Amino acid sequence: MTDIGELFQSRICSPFADHIQVWDKFTHRAERLQDHVHLLRENMLQLRELYQSKQDVQQNKIMGILTIVTTFFLPFTLITGWYGMNFAYMPELKWRYSYPAVILVAVIIAIGEFIYFKKKKFF
Repeated sequence: MTDIGELFQSRICSPFADHIQVWDKFTHRAERLQDHVHLLRENMLQLRELYQSKQDVQQNKIMGILTIVTTFFLPFTLITGWYGMNFAYMPELKWRYSYPAVILVAVIIAIGEFIYFKKKKFF
C-alpha cells in the first residue's frame, strides 16, 4: 500500500498527481499501519514464548513429582522382586518372622527416604 501511495504521488501517474497531499496522507497512514502490524506480530511472538515457557515450567514440576514417586517406590520393587522368586535356599523364607521383618525393613526404608527428601527439600 505504501508503494501504491508513492506511485500515485509521482509524476508517472499524472492524472493522480494533482492530489499529492491526499496520497501523502495515504502513504503515511499505510506506513503507520505497517508499523502497527509489525508491533502486534512481535507481541504475539512474545506471548507465544511466554505461554511455552509457562508450559515447560509446569511440565518440569510434574516430571519432578513423578521422579520422586519413582525413587520412593524403587526399593520396594526391588524387595518384591527378590522375595517373589521363592528360591529354596533363602534362609529368611523359613524363618517365622520373615514376613514382619520384610514389612519392617520396607517401613524403615520409607521413613529414611521421607527424611532424606525433606532434608533436600524435594517436597
